[in-house]
Amino acid sequence: MSKVVSGCGAFLTIALLAACGGDDGGDGGDGGGDGGDGVDCGFEGDDYLPYAVGHTWTYRLTDLDDGERATKDQVIEPEMNHPDYGPVVVQVTGKLNGETISLARKEGDRVLRFQQEDRDATGALERTTIYEPPQIRIDESSEHLEVGAEWDEAYTEIVLDPDGVELMRLDTLDHMEILGIDDPCDSPMGEFSCLRVRRTRLEGGVAEKEFHFARGIGKIREVGSNQLEELTACAPLGE
Repeated sequence: MSKVVSGCGAFLTIALLAACGGDDGGDGGDGGGDGGDGVDCGFEGDDYLPYAVGHTWTYRLTDLDDGERATKDQVIEPEMNHPDYGPVVVQVTGKLNGETISLARKEGDRVLRFQQEDRDATGALERTTIYEPPQIRIDESSEHLEVGAEWDEAYTEIVLDPDGVELMRLDTLDHMEILGIDDPCDSPMGEFSCLRVRRTRLEGGVAEKEFHFARGIGKIREVGSNQLEELTACAPLGE
């Protein structure tokens, strides 16, 4: 059984698997079966996170506790000029019963997120989170692309209700560590050579995640305490 929830620009499909149930194919749509080095998303450049308008990614999510699966789309929509942040792109990511809309920008070697909106399945705003200073999605500076490199990222999360009333401020400290450069990693699309980054939240909650990025493609895998994300498709918008 499956359920499709649509929003303004992304969707999430939840697939309920039988105890012995089969796989969902995992052939990765347009790129499936080509293997890591053979996958071409059609993106320009060889950054570990090619972040530009029109780029789309699709991920298979697996709940590591009960095996439930979902499919998440992510798309980078056209740039806007924000009164507080200046020029930013709009990233729309599907989630169960809605979507998240992030305002982000690539600055030099870093991709920064300034703000995130959580919206329900009807598109109604649930809450807004502002990051001060901006939260990094990836840092590709030379000093942070060496195995064993470690550093901390500190920022404050300011959570607002739909009327803009502040609900909470949370001081957050993330410890970042480079575990590998061009290490083998796989997804339903095939095997890739990946940058492996571990993020450990030291303040503002307790969480640890590991991210795998491939040059010219983006995030291949994300592993948390109870969820696995794996890339199944990627393409310029509309392809």
